[in-house]
Amino acid sequence: MIVAVERSPQRYARVAGVLYLAIIMLGMFGELVVRGSLSVAGDASATAAAISTSPRLWRAGIVGDLLMQVLDVPVIVIFYFLLRPVSRSLALIATLINLVQTAVLVANKLNLVVPLLLLEDASHLKAFGPEQLHALSYVALQAHGYGLAIGLLFFGFACLVQGS
Repeated sequence: MIVAVERSPQRYARVAGVLYLAIIMLGMFGELVVRGSLSVAGDASATAAAISTSPRLWRAGIVGDLLMQVLDVPVIVIFYFLLRPVSRSLALIATLINLVQTAVLVANKLNLVVPLLLLEDASHLKAFGPEQLHALSYVALQAHGYGLAIGLLFFGFACLVQGS
């Protein structure tokens, strides 16, 4: 692969570009279509009701987000091979930062699973009232927002290193 990248970097750059477009589309679907339509700012009960009535859409958003992270891995590898001839050490640092970013974002997706678990009709959840379950679900969504910001912080640093 190393020799192939050195001979034809445009091909790999195009593949990375197509993968990035897919990542952007999946990210927009998750943020705008799913969370944008089902999350009601400041209203835990309305958000819980929206998620409860559209669990398939919510799950599709989670799957799309995870696919986005899966597609991120080949982009990271391609960027490493494309940038390595310029500076091996900076390419390696950017790769490691990107891998941390992806790991943080994948782990953060668990915060999106929590509302599904809390809003299901399970016997062990009967100890909590509906308002408590709605509030806990909403807190998980707020935690997801913070986790996303942390992941994007790593993305920003990786972009700075790659641009150096």
